[in-house]
Amino acid sequence: MKAKENFIRCKKALKEIWHLNRVHVSNEMSLAYRLLKKHFVNLKIFGYSTGKKCDGWIVPPSWEVQKATLKDPSGKIIADWFKNKLSLWTYSSSFKGKVKKEKLDNKILSNPKKPNATTFHFRNQYNFWKREWGFSLPYKIHKKLKKGKYSVDIKTSFNKGKLEMAEDVHAGKTNDSFLFVGHFDHPQMCLDGLVGCLAGHELLNRLRKKQTRLTYRMLSTVEIIGSVFYAKYHAKKNKVKQALFIACPGANQKIGYQQTFSKNNQIDEVTKHVLKNLNIDFKTYDFRKGPIGNDEIAYDVGGTNIPCGSLMRAPFKTYHTDFDTPSGISWKNFEEAILVLEEIVYIFENNSILYRNFNGLPRLSSKKLNLYLSPEKASGIKGYGSSFNKDLLNDIPDGTKKLIRKNTHKFNYLMNYLTNIREENKTILDIAIHTDLPFRFVENYINLWIKRKLLKKKWKHPFK
Repeated sequence: MKAKENFIRCKKALKEIWHLNRVHVSNEMSLAYRLLKKHFVNLKIFGYSTGKKCDGWIVPPSWEVQKATLKDPSGKIIADWFKNKLSLWTYSSSFKGKVKKEKLDNKILSNPKKPNATTFHFRNQYNFWKREWGFSLPYKIHKKLKKGKYSVDIKTSFNKGKLEMAEDVHAGKTNDSFLFVGHFDHPQMCLDGLVGCLAGHELLNRLRKKQTRLTYRMLSTVEIIGSVFYAKYHAKKNKVKQALFIACPGANQKIGYQQTFSKNNQIDEVTKHVLKNLNIDFKTYDFRKGPIGNDEIAYDVGGTNIPCGSLMRAPFKTYHTDFDTPSGISWKNFEEAILVLEEIVYIFENNSILYRNFNGLPRLSSKKLNLYLSPEKASGIKGYGSSFNKDLLNDIPDGTKKLIRKNTHKFNYLMNYLTNIREENKTILDIAIHTDLPFRFVENYINLWIKRKLLKKKWKHPFK
Protein backbone atom coordinates (compact mmCIF):
# COMPACT_ATOMS: atom_id res chain seq x y z
CA MET A 1 0.00 0.00 0.00
CA LYS A 2 1.26 3.46 -0.91
CA ALA A 3 2.40 5.89 1.80
CA LYS A 4 -0.40 8.33 0.95
CA GLU A 5 -3.00 5.59 1.45
CA ASN A 6 -1.40 4.64 4.74
CA PHE A 7 -1.59 8.29 5.82
CA ILE A 8 -5.31 8.32 5.15
CA ARG A 9 -5.60 5.13 7.15
CA CYS A 10 -3.93 6.82 10.14
CA LYS A 11 -6.50 9.63 10.00
CA LYS A 12 -9.40 7.17 9.79
CA ALA A 13 -8.10 5.18 12.76
CA LEU A 14 -7.65 8.38 14.76
CA LYS A 15 -11.20 9.52 14.05
CA GLU A 16 -12.66 6.23 15.29
CA ILE A 17 -10.49 5.79 18.37
CA TRP A 18 -9.46 9.09 19.94
CA HIS A 19 -12.68 9.89 21.86
CA LEU A 20 -13.02 6.47 23.52
CA ASN A 21 -12.52 5.83 27.24
CA ARG A 22 -8.96 4.55 26.86
CA VAL A 23 -8.01 4.00 30.48
CA HIS A 24 -5.85 1.08 31.61
CA VAL A 25 -8.68 -1.45 31.41
CA SER A 26 -12.18 -0.82 30.09
CA ASN A 27 -14.63 -2.08 27.49
CA GLU A 28 -13.93 0.95 25.31
CA MET A 29 -10.20 0.36 25.61
CA SER A 30 -10.75 -3.16 24.30
CA LEU A 31 -12.88 -1.75 21.48
CA ALA A 32 -10.12 0.73 20.64
CA TYR A 33 -7.61 -2.07 20.14
CA ARG A 34 -10.01 -3.86 17.79
CA LEU A 35 -10.53 -0.69 15.79
CA LEU A 36 -6.77 -0.28 15.57
CA LYS A 37 -6.47 -3.81 14.22
CA LYS A 38 -9.16 -3.03 11.64
CA HIS A 39 -6.81 -0.49 10.10
CA PHE A 40 -3.53 -2.27 10.83
CA VAL A 41 -4.46 -5.86 10.14
CA ASN A 42 -1.16 -7.47 11.12
CA LEU A 43 -1.55 -6.62 14.80
CA LYS A 44 -1.61 -9.30 17.47
CA ILE A 45 -3.67 -8.36 20.54
CA PHE A 46 -2.88 -10.04 23.87
CA GLY A 47 -2.97 -9.17 27.55
CA TYR A 48 -3.18 -10.03 31.23
CA SER A 49 -6.21 -10.46 33.46
CA THR A 50 -7.22 -8.31 36.41
CA GLY A 51 -5.16 -9.15 39.48
CA LYS A 52 -2.10 -10.40 37.58
CA LYS A 53 1.07 -9.21 39.34
CA CYS A 54 4.49 -8.31 38.00
CA ASP A 55 7.25 -6.84 40.18
CA GLY A 56 4.64 -5.25 42.48
CA TRP A 57 2.50 -3.94 39.62
CA ILE A 58 -1.08 -5.22 39.52
CA VAL A 59 -3.46 -5.29 36.56
CA PRO A 60 -6.45 -3.15 37.61
CA PRO A 61 -10.10 -4.09 37.11
CA SER A 62 -12.11 -2.93 34.14
CA TRP A 63 -13.54 0.50 34.97
CA GLU A 64 -16.92 1.25 33.43
CA VAL A 65 -18.87 4.49 33.71
CA GLN A 66 -22.66 4.47 33.54
CA LYS A 67 -23.07 8.15 34.38
CA ALA A 68 -21.23 10.99 36.07
CA THR A 69 -22.63 14.49 36.51
CA LEU A 70 -21.98 17.43 38.78
CA LYS A 71 -24.69 20.08 39.25
CA ASP A 72 -24.41 23.45 40.93
CA PRO A 73 -26.91 24.58 43.63
CA SER A 74 -29.26 25.89 40.92
CA GLY A 75 -29.34 22.50 39.18
CA LYS A 76 -27.12 23.51 36.25
CA ILE A 77 -24.85 20.74 34.99
CA ILE A 78 -21.23 21.86 35.19
CA ALA A 79 -19.63 18.48 34.46
CA ASP A 80 -20.90 15.55 32.41
CA TRP A 81 -18.67 12.56 31.64
CA PHE A 82 -20.56 11.72 28.45
CA LYS A 83 -19.68 15.16 27.07
CA ASN A 84 -16.13 15.26 28.41
CA LYS A 85 -14.39 12.06 29.50
CA LEU A 86 -11.71 14.04 31.32
CA SER A 87 -14.28 15.60 33.64
CA LEU A 88 -14.38 12.49 35.88
CA TRP A 89 -11.25 11.25 37.63
CA THR A 90 -10.26 7.88 36.26
CA TYR A 91 -11.20 4.93 38.44
CA SER A 92 -13.67 7.00 40.47
CA SER A 93 -16.09 5.00 42.59
CA SER A 94 -19.86 5.48 42.65
CA PHE A 95 -21.27 8.28 44.73
CA LYS A 96 -24.61 10.02 44.87
CA GLY A 97 -25.45 12.89 47.15
CA LYS A 98 -25.14 16.59 47.90
CA VAL A 99 -21.75 18.00 48.84
CA LYS A 100 -20.94 21.44 50.26
CA LYS A 101 -18.59 23.56 48.21
CA GLU A 102 -15.95 23.52 50.95
CA LYS A 103 -15.75 19.73 50.72
CA LEU A 104 -16.21 19.63 46.96
CA ASP A 105 -13.13 21.80 46.43
CA ASN A 106 -11.00 18.87 47.60
CA LYS A 107 -12.67 16.73 44.96
CA ILE A 108 -11.96 19.05 42.05
CA LEU A 109 -8.80 19.27 39.94
CA SER A 110 -8.19 22.49 38.01
CA ASN A 111 -5.13 24.21 36.61
CA PRO A 112 -4.84 28.02 36.85
CA LYS A 113 -2.08 27.93 34.22
CA LYS A 114 -4.60 26.52 31.73
CA PRO A 115 -7.81 28.20 32.89
CA ASN A 116 -10.00 27.10 29.99
CA ALA A 117 -8.95 23.46 29.93
CA THR A 118 -10.13 20.32 31.68
CA THR A 119 -7.06 18.56 33.09
CA PHE A 120 -6.53 14.80 32.88
CA HIS A 121 -6.49 13.15 36.33
CA PHE A 122 -4.73 9.83 35.74
CA ARG A 123 -3.07 8.72 38.96
CA ASN A 124 -6.02 6.71 40.25
CA GLN A 125 -5.26 4.13 37.57
CA TYR A 126 -2.06 3.29 39.40
CA ASN A 127 -3.78 3.29 42.79
CA PHE A 128 -7.10 1.83 41.71
CA TRP A 129 -7.77 0.26 45.10
CA LYS A 130 -8.36 3.75 46.57
CA ARG A 131 -11.39 4.29 44.30
CA GLU A 132 -11.34 8.00 45.06
CA TRP A 133 -14.01 9.93 43.20
CA GLY A 134 -13.57 13.44 41.88
CA PHE A 135 -14.07 15.83 38.98
CA SER A 136 -11.83 17.94 36.76
CA LEU A 137 -13.07 21.39 35.81
CA PRO A 138 -11.61 24.33 33.91
CA TYR A 139 -10.13 26.75 36.43
CA LYS A 140 -12.30 29.60 35.15
CA ILE A 141 -15.38 27.59 36.16
CA HIS A 142 -13.90 26.25 39.40
CA LYS A 143 -12.97 29.70 40.74
CA LYS A 144 -16.51 31.00 40.13
CA LEU A 145 -18.25 28.24 42.10
CA LYS A 146 -20.43 29.75 44.82
CA LYS A 147 -21.17 28.44 48.27
CA GLY A 148 -23.94 25.90 48.56
CA LYS A 149 -24.65 22.24 48.00
CA TYR A 150 -23.65 20.55 44.77
CA SER A 151 -25.33 17.42 43.44
CA VAL A 152 -22.99 14.56 42.62
CA ASP A 153 -24.26 11.56 40.67
CA ILE A 154 -21.58 9.04 39.78
CA LYS A 155 -22.32 5.47 38.87
CA THR A 156 -19.37 3.29 37.98
CA SER A 157 -18.49 -0.39 38.21
CA PHE A 158 -15.31 -2.39 38.67
CA ASN A 159 -15.23 -5.73 36.90
CA LYS A 160 -12.79 -8.40 35.88
CA GLY A 161 -11.08 -7.44 32.66
CA LYS A 162 -7.83 -7.65 30.76
CA LEU A 163 -4.96 -5.21 30.33
CA GLU A 164 -4.39 -5.51 26.61
CA MET A 165 -1.66 -4.47 24.21
CA ALA A 166 -1.15 -4.73 20.46
CA GLU A 167 2.07 -5.71 18.73
CA ASP A 168 2.97 -5.45 15.06
CA VAL A 169 5.99 -7.40 13.79
CA HIS A 170 8.08 -7.09 10.65
CA ALA A 171 10.27 -10.19 10.56
CA GLY A 172 13.85 -9.84 9.40
CA LYS A 173 16.60 -12.31 8.47
CA THR A 174 17.58 -12.41 12.14
CA ASN A 175 15.24 -12.66 15.12
CA ASP A 176 17.16 -9.94 16.96
CA SER A 177 14.56 -7.23 17.40
CA PHE A 178 14.34 -3.49 17.71
CA LEU A 179 11.22 -2.35 19.55
CA PHE A 180 9.23 0.85 18.96
CA VAL A 181 6.75 1.69 21.73
CA GLY A 182 3.80 4.06 22.10
CA HIS A 183 1.05 4.78 24.65
CA PHE A 184 -2.37 3.70 23.54
CA ASP A 185 -4.19 4.92 26.64
CA HIS A 186 -5.30 8.46 27.64
CA PRO A 187 -9.06 8.95 27.02
CA GLN A 188 -10.30 11.61 24.60
CA MET A 189 -6.77 12.71 23.71
CA CYS A 190 -4.75 12.44 20.52
CA LEU A 191 -1.19 13.74 20.57
CA ASP A 192 -0.38 12.21 23.91
CA GLY A 193 -0.50 8.57 23.20
CA LEU A 194 -2.55 7.64 20.18
CA VAL A 195 -0.66 9.59 17.50
CA GLY A 196 2.65 8.04 18.61
CA CYS A 197 1.12 4.58 18.18
CA LEU A 198 -0.16 5.46 14.72
CA ALA A 199 3.30 6.68 13.71
CA GLY A 200 4.88 3.40 14.80
CA HIS A 201 2.34 1.24 13.00
CA GLU A 202 2.64 3.41 9.91
CA LEU A 203 6.39 2.80 10.01
CA LEU A 204 5.88 -0.96 10.19
CA ASN A 205 3.54 -0.78 7.19
CA ARG A 206 6.20 1.05 5.20
CA LEU A 207 8.69 -1.68 6.10
CA ARG A 208 6.27 -4.45 5.16
CA LYS A 209 7.44 -4.88 1.56
CA LYS A 210 11.13 -4.55 2.41
CA GLN A 211 13.57 -7.27 3.36
CA THR A 212 15.42 -6.34 6.51
CA ARG A 213 18.23 -7.89 8.46
CA LEU A 214 16.72 -7.06 11.86
CA THR A 215 13.22 -7.76 13.08
CA TYR A 216 11.21 -4.63 13.93
CA ARG A 217 8.34 -4.50 16.40
CA MET A 218 5.81 -1.83 17.28
CA LEU A 219 4.03 -2.11 20.63
CA SER A 220 0.92 -0.09 21.49
CA THR A 221 0.28 -0.46 25.17
CA VAL A 222 -0.74 1.18 28.44
CA GLU A 223 1.66 3.68 29.97
CA ILE A 224 4.33 2.10 32.19
CA ILE A 225 2.42 -0.94 33.44
CA GLY A 226 1.89 -2.35 29.95
CA SER A 227 5.60 -2.04 29.20
CA VAL A 228 6.48 -3.55 32.58
CA PHE A 229 4.54 -6.71 31.66
CA TYR A 230 5.91 -6.77 28.11
CA ALA A 231 9.50 -6.32 29.25
CA LYS A 232 9.10 -9.07 31.84
CA TYR A 233 7.26 -11.71 29.84
CA HIS A 234 7.92 -10.98 26.15
CA ALA A 235 11.06 -8.95 25.51
CA LYS A 236 13.59 -11.72 26.11
CA LYS A 237 11.57 -14.30 24.19
CA ASN A 238 11.24 -11.84 21.30
CA LYS A 239 14.97 -11.03 21.43
CA VAL A 240 14.41 -7.31 21.93
CA LYS A 241 17.87 -5.72 22.09
CA GLN A 242 17.12 -1.98 22.05
CA ALA A 243 14.03 0.21 21.97
CA LEU A 244 12.69 3.67 21.17
CA PHE A 245 9.62 5.30 22.66
CA ILE A 246 7.57 7.52 20.30
CA ALA A 247 5.84 10.44 22.02
CA CYS A 248 3.56 13.07 20.48
CA PRO A 249 5.07 13.06 16.95
CA GLY A 250 2.33 15.30 15.52
CA ALA A 251 2.59 18.11 18.07
CA ASN A 252 3.52 21.68 17.12
CA GLN A 253 6.78 21.42 18.98
CA LYS A 254 10.35 20.76 17.95
CA ILE A 255 11.71 17.25 18.38
CA GLY A 256 13.60 16.21 21.48
CA TYR A 257 15.62 13.05 21.99
CA GLN A 258 16.07 11.57 25.45
CA GLN A 259 19.12 9.32 25.52
CA THR A 260 19.40 5.86 27.02
CA PHE A 261 20.71 5.48 30.55
CA SER A 262 24.32 4.89 29.45
CA LYS A 263 24.13 7.41 26.55
CA ASN A 264 26.44 5.27 24.40
CA ASN A 265 24.16 2.75 22.73
CA GLN A 266 23.63 2.40 19.01
CA ILE A 267 20.17 3.98 19.19
CA ASP A 268 21.72 7.10 20.75
CA GLU A 269 24.39 7.47 18.07
CA VAL A 270 22.02 6.77 15.22
CA THR A 271 19.12 8.96 16.37
CA LYS A 272 21.27 12.02 17.04
CA HIS A 273 23.03 11.57 13.71
CA VAL A 274 19.72 11.26 11.85
CA LEU A 275 18.18 14.34 13.49
CA LYS A 276 21.24 16.46 12.80
CA ASN A 277 21.58 15.34 9.20
CA LEU A 278 17.94 15.74 8.30
CA ASN A 279 18.59 19.38 9.17
CA ILE A 280 16.04 19.23 12.01
CA ASP A 281 16.15 21.57 14.98
CA PHE A 282 16.23 19.29 18.02
CA LYS A 283 17.29 19.11 21.65
CA THR A 284 19.02 16.25 23.45
CA TYR A 285 18.24 15.24 27.03
CA ASP A 286 19.86 12.85 29.44
CA PHE A 287 17.92 9.82 30.63
CA ARG A 288 14.74 10.80 32.55
CA LYS A 289 15.69 14.48 32.32
CA GLY A 290 13.44 15.32 29.39
CA PRO A 291 10.25 17.37 29.68
CA ILE A 292 8.14 14.20 30.09
CA GLY A 293 8.93 10.70 31.28
CA ASN A 294 7.78 7.66 29.33
CA ASP A 295 8.15 3.89 29.17
CA GLU A 296 11.92 3.99 28.72
CA ILE A 297 12.09 3.40 32.48
CA ALA A 298 10.40 -0.02 32.10
CA TYR A 299 13.05 -1.26 29.63
CA ASP A 300 16.22 0.64 30.51
CA VAL A 301 16.28 -0.60 34.10
CA GLY A 302 18.54 -2.87 36.11
CA GLY A 303 17.85 -6.54 35.41
CA THR A 304 15.96 -5.86 32.19
CA ASN A 305 18.82 -3.99 30.52
CA ILE A 306 17.18 -3.00 27.26
CA PRO A 307 18.57 0.42 26.24
CA CYS A 308 15.62 2.64 25.39
CA GLY A 309 15.63 6.17 24.04
CA SER A 310 12.64 8.48 23.67
CA LEU A 311 11.75 10.57 20.62
CA MET A 312 9.29 13.30 21.58
CA ARG A 313 7.60 16.54 20.67
CA ALA A 314 6.82 17.73 24.17
CA PRO A 315 5.67 19.54 26.15
CA PHE A 316 2.94 21.02 23.97
CA LYS A 317 0.25 23.53 24.92
CA THR A 318 -2.70 21.12 25.08
CA TYR A 319 -0.83 18.36 26.98
CA HIS A 320 -3.11 16.36 29.33
CA THR A 321 -6.16 18.49 28.57
CA ASP A 322 -9.41 18.20 26.65
CA PHE A 323 -7.91 20.53 24.02
CA ASP A 324 -5.73 17.68 22.80
CA THR A 325 -8.01 16.96 19.84
CA PRO A 326 -7.50 15.99 16.17
CA SER A 327 -7.54 19.66 15.16
CA GLY A 328 -4.26 20.21 17.03
CA ILE A 329 -2.28 17.65 15.02
CA SER A 330 0.38 18.81 12.57
CA TRP A 331 0.45 16.09 9.94
CA LYS A 332 3.56 17.68 8.48
CA ASN A 333 5.34 17.13 11.81
CA PHE A 334 3.86 13.63 11.98
CA GLU A 335 5.37 12.81 8.59
CA GLU A 336 8.70 14.33 9.59
CA ALA A 337 8.82 12.12 12.69
CA ILE A 338 8.14 9.02 10.57
CA LEU A 339 10.97 10.07 8.25
CA VAL A 340 13.26 10.16 11.30
CA LEU A 341 12.16 6.63 12.21
CA GLU A 342 12.71 5.44 8.63
CA GLU A 343 16.22 6.88 8.59
CA ILE A 344 17.03 5.20 11.92
CA VAL A 345 15.99 1.87 10.43
CA TYR A 346 17.99 2.62 7.28
CA ILE A 347 21.21 3.07 9.23
CA PHE A 348 20.59 -0.07 11.28
CA GLU A 349 20.13 -1.96 8.04
CA ASN A 350 23.04 -0.49 6.08
CA ASN A 351 25.81 0.41 8.46
CA SER A 352 28.82 -1.72 7.52
CA ILE A 353 32.44 -2.35 8.45
CA LEU A 354 34.90 -1.30 5.74
CA TYR A 355 37.92 -3.22 4.49
CA ARG A 356 40.71 -1.81 2.31
CA ASN A 357 41.52 -3.34 -1.07
CA PHE A 358 44.45 -1.08 -1.94
CA ASN A 359 47.97 -0.35 -0.73
CA GLY A 360 49.39 3.09 -1.21
CA LEU A 361 47.63 6.18 -2.48
CA PRO A 362 45.32 5.52 -5.43
CA ARG A 363 45.03 8.22 -8.07
CA LEU A 364 41.41 9.11 -7.37
CA SER A 365 41.26 11.72 -10.14
CA SER A 366 42.13 9.18 -12.84
CA LYS A 367 39.67 8.56 -15.63
CA LYS A 368 39.29 4.97 -14.46
CA LEU A 369 38.44 5.83 -10.84
CA ASN A 370 36.92 9.31 -11.10
CA LEU A 371 36.64 9.55 -7.33
CA TYR A 372 38.35 12.85 -6.69
CA LEU A 373 35.97 14.78 -4.46
CA SER A 374 36.08 18.48 -5.14
CA PRO A 375 33.33 20.45 -3.43
CA GLU A 376 31.86 21.67 -6.71
CA LYS A 377 31.69 18.25 -8.29
CA ALA A 378 30.19 16.54 -5.27
CA SER A 379 27.49 19.11 -4.62
CA GLY A 380 26.34 19.52 -8.16
CA ILE A 381 26.05 23.24 -7.57
CA LYS A 382 28.37 24.44 -10.33
CA GLY A 383 27.03 22.36 -13.16
CA TYR A 384 29.33 19.42 -13.62
CA GLY A 385 26.18 17.42 -14.43
CA SER A 386 27.83 14.00 -14.44
CA SER A 387 26.30 10.71 -13.28
CA PHE A 388 28.80 10.99 -10.45
CA ASN A 389 26.71 13.78 -8.91
CA LYS A 390 23.52 11.75 -9.19
CA ASP A 391 25.13 8.78 -7.49
CA LEU A 392 26.23 10.88 -4.55
CA LEU A 393 22.82 12.45 -4.03
CA ASN A 394 20.80 9.32 -4.71
CA ASP A 395 17.88 8.67 -2.31
CA ILE A 396 18.90 11.51 -0.01
CA PRO A 397 16.03 13.37 1.75
CA ASP A 398 15.56 17.03 0.87
CA GLY A 399 16.62 18.28 4.30
CA THR A 400 19.86 16.33 4.01
CA LYS A 401 20.55 17.71 0.51
CA LYS A 402 20.30 21.25 1.90
CA LEU A 403 22.77 20.35 4.63
CA ILE A 404 25.18 18.77 2.12
CA ARG A 405 25.27 21.95 0.07
CA LYS A 406 26.21 23.89 3.19
CA ASN A 407 29.09 21.54 3.97
CA THR A 408 30.96 21.10 0.70
CA HIS A 409 34.16 22.16 2.46
CA LYS A 410 34.12 18.83 4.34
CA PHE A 411 34.14 16.65 1.23
CA ASN A 412 37.88 16.69 0.63
CA TYR A 413 38.53 15.50 4.18
CA LEU A 414 36.14 12.56 3.66
CA MET A 415 38.06 11.55 0.55
CA ASN A 416 41.39 11.73 2.32
CA TYR A 417 40.04 9.91 5.35
CA LEU A 418 39.02 6.95 3.18
CA THR A 419 42.54 6.66 1.80
CA ASN A 420 43.60 6.00 5.39
CA ILE A 421 41.23 3.12 6.14
CA ARG A 422 43.16 0.66 8.32
CA GLU A 423 42.36 -2.53 10.16
CA GLU A 424 40.31 -0.75 12.82
CA ASN A 425 36.78 -2.02 12.07
CA LYS A 426 35.59 1.43 11.09
CA THR A 427 31.97 1.57 9.99
CA ILE A 428 30.16 3.89 7.61
CA LEU A 429 28.45 5.50 10.61
CA ASP A 430 31.81 5.99 12.37
CA ILE A 431 33.13 7.80 9.30
CA ALA A 432 29.95 9.87 8.88
CA ILE A 433 30.14 11.04 12.48
CA HIS A 434 33.89 11.67 12.30
CA THR A 435 33.69 13.69 9.09
CA ASP A 436 30.47 15.39 10.22
CA LEU A 437 28.62 14.42 7.03
CA PRO A 438 25.28 12.65 6.51
CA PHE A 439 25.29 8.84 6.55
CA ARG A 440 23.59 8.46 3.16
CA PHE A 441 26.04 10.81 1.45
CA VAL A 442 29.04 9.01 2.95
CA GLU A 443 27.51 5.66 2.06
CA ASN A 444 26.90 6.72 -1.55
CA TYR A 445 30.52 7.83 -1.90
CA ILE A 446 31.82 4.64 -0.28
CA ASN A 447 29.67 2.56 -2.63
CA LEU A 448 31.52 4.17 -5.54
CA TRP A 449 34.81 3.06 -3.97
CA ILE A 450 33.38 -0.44 -3.62
CA LYS A 451 32.27 -0.39 -7.26
CA ARG A 452 35.86 0.51 -8.22
CA LYS A 453 37.02 -2.40 -5.99
CA LEU A 454 39.00 -0.18 -3.65
CA LEU A 455 36.92 -1.11 -0.60
CA LYS A 456 34.79 -3.98 0.63
CA LYS A 457 32.07 -3.85 3.26
CA LYS A 458 30.31 -6.22 5.66
CA TRP A 459 27.11 -5.40 7.55
CA LYS A 460 27.68 -4.48 11.19
CA HIS A 461 25.11 -5.89 13.58
CA PRO A 462 24.00 -2.82 15.58
CA PHE A 463 23.59 -4.68 18.86
CA LYS A 464 26.76 -6.78 18.90
